[in-house]
Amino acid sequence: MSEIRWRYACAIVLSVSLLLMGTITADAAKKFPWKPIRILVALGAGGGHDLNARAAASVAYDYLGQPMIVQLVPGAGGKIGMGILKKAKADGHTLMMASSSHTSVAPHVRNMGYEPFNDFEYIFQFTKADYMMAAMASQPWKNFKQFKAFAKKNPGKLSFGSSGIYGVGHLMLLKVMADAGIKLKHIPFKGGGPAYRSGLGGHIDTFGALPATGGTLGRYRRGQIQILGIASKKRNKMFPKVPTWRENGVDFLLASKRFVIGPKGIPQENIDFLVKGFNKITKDKTYKKLLKKMGDKPSPLFGPALKADIRAESAAYGKILKSVGITKKK
Repeated sequence: MSEIRWRYACAIVLSVSLLLMGTITADAAKKFPWKPIRILVALGAGGGHDLNARAAASVAYDYLGQPMIVQLVPGAGGKIGMGILKKAKADGHTLMMASSSHTSVAPHVRNMGYEPFNDFEYIFQFTKADYMMAAMASQPWKNFKQFKAFAKKNPGKLSFGSSGIYGVGHLMLLKVMADAGIKLKHIPFKGGGPAYRSGLGGHIDTFGALPATGGTLGRYRRGQIQILGIASKKRNKMFPKVPTWRENGVDFLLASKRFVIGPKGIPQENIDFLVKGFNKITKDKTYKKLLKKMGDKPSPLFGPALKADIRAESAAYGKILKSVGITKKK
């Protein structure tokens, strides 16, 4: 190589190096967040996670200094959305309003392409709500005892619509069938919202429900839908006449949690900023009014306590899956 070519090659390498160093230095010098924050939701439109993400996003600018943009990425039982999050740049600008379906249920059953407690940062929980099984009020049964009797006379004919394959709704279905000794047809959807709307349209017999999904509280009070069971320790104050699953003879507890996670490696100072801002959002009057209309309320949890809570939940759900004979597919 001639001396001129050698000098030219060195100049190119030096220029590229300086350019990269300049980019890194510029990013490091910026005050987080320096662009809009993207909140992924790996479930369909109109479900509890979608609605909760949008409620937080509506006031986020006041506390984060940047808008929070909600992006739905449903499909493959959460695998698509979680895969996008895992590969995202770990600077705090791409996050997810996560579901226990994707952190605590599905990884026990199939290869999701990620390890829930090694590949993500657990940042902040906004809300949680008791999971329920609902049906239209026009159905011939009026309580779980009648439903159970009907299902036993018609094995495999009644259907249940869930938020997705091996999600929290599917987990509830498996436990209900095992403990009640009945067989139902599972119809998975891309999120709780689509399943709920299908139930309202009469396309499925029963479906998963939450206070925030599809106006459940209002529809229940108006007598449009019935709630067959609720996965809580005690009866829910908003649905005082609805028995818990344990009262129905089904040993099952489940709260749908809406918590924010991010790709592994987000700088701690950025996480601290997000936690501080998210905590302020939970105290915002407009935000709390939106939640109240949906039948939700803030349930802030963050730091090691949040990760420990989700890890304990995952262990509990893993035991339930084993108890009903579901093991991980290779």
